[in-house]
Amino acid sequence: MALLALAAPRAPLAAQTHLVIVSGLGGEKRYSESFARLSQSLADAAVKHFGIPEQEVLWFGEDSASKRPYFRGQSTKPNVERALAALATRAGPGDQIVLVLIGHGSGEGADSKISIPGPDLSASDFARLLARFPTQKVGFLDLTSASGDMLPVLAAPNRVVITATKSSFERNESHFAQFFVDALSKDVADTDKDGRVSLLEAFRYAVAETKRLYDNDSRLQTEHAQLDDMGAKTGVADPDGRTGEGVLARRFFLDGAFVGRLGANDPQLAALYKDKFALEDEIDQLRIKKTSMTADSYDDALEQLLVQLARKAKTIREIEGKKS
Repeated sequence: MALLALAAPRAPLAAQTHLVIVSGLGGEKRYSESFARLSQSLADAAVKHFGIPEQEVLWFGEDSASKRPYFRGQSTKPNVERALAALATRAGPGDQIVLVLIGHGSGEGADSKISIPGPDLSASDFARLLARFPTQKVGFLDLTSASGDMLPVLAAPNRVVITATKSSFERNESHFAQFFVDALSKDVADTDKDGRVSLLEAFRYAVAETKRLYDNDSRLQTEHAQLDDMGAKTGVADPDGRTGEGVLARRFFLDGAFVGRLGANDPQLAALYKDKFALEDEIDQLRIKKTSMTADSYDDALEQLLVQLARKAKTIREIEGKKS
C-alpha cells in the first residue's frame, strides 16, 4: 500500500478550508502566552504549509490589541458568532469548516464551555452555530481542558469531533493541545508517508505523545483524548480509521482536496486525481461492508480496486515526472 501513496506537493482543487481558531482566557501569564503561541503556530501552518488563503484563517484571542498575523479580534461570544454567521453565508457546498478551541474548559454536558472574555461559549452554542453548515464537512477540535462533555453534544454526520479529555472531570492542564498543534505544524505525524497529515494522524500522534509525557514523568495520566466522526455521540481513544471511527478523520486534511503542483493547471491531471480520490472512497466503503461479505467476495473486490488505484497512481506519477 505504501507504493500507492503520492507524496506530491499540493494545491487546492475544489473544496476550500475555512479555519476558525478561538483561544480563551489564560488566567495566568504562562497560560495566556501558551494559548497565543499555539494559536499562532496553527494559523501560520494553515497558511504557509496547507495553503489556506489568509482571509480564510480567522483567529480570535484574549488580547484585544494583538497585532499578530491572522488575528481578527478578541474572542468574545459576539465576535465568534458574527464570524461563523458570516462564514455560513459564503462557504460553498463541500467546503471544510474547521473550528479549533484552545484554552481552559469547564462545565458539564451541554453547558460545557471555553473560558473567554465576557459570556462564555457553551457546547449548545457551538452546536447551534455549526448547524449552519449542513452541506460542509466540519471539524470541531476542542483542545481545552475538561472538554470531553462537548463531544456528544457536537457529534453529527459528516463531522469530526475531537476533545482533549474524556469528560468534564479531567480538568487539569491539557498537554494534548500542544502535541496536536505540533502534528499539524511540524513534520512529525505523517505516518503513512503520503506527504499529508490527516486529522486522524494528528489525533494519534497527540495521543501517543501525551501518554509518553505522563509515562516519562511517572505521573498518572489525567487527560484522555476522544474522537467521534460517525455521529455516534460516543468518543473512542483508539480509532482504527478503517472500519468504524476514524474513517472520515483519515480523509480529512486541512489542505482539503488537492492535486499535484503541476496538476493545478492541468485538466488531465486534475481528472486523474479526482478518479484517485473516488477509488480511495470506494475502498473505505468496501472495508466498512467487509463483515457482511464473504471472504472471497471481499478479497476479489478489494483486489480490483487496489489494482485500479495502483494504475491511476502510476499514470499520475508518469505525467508529473515528464512535466517536472
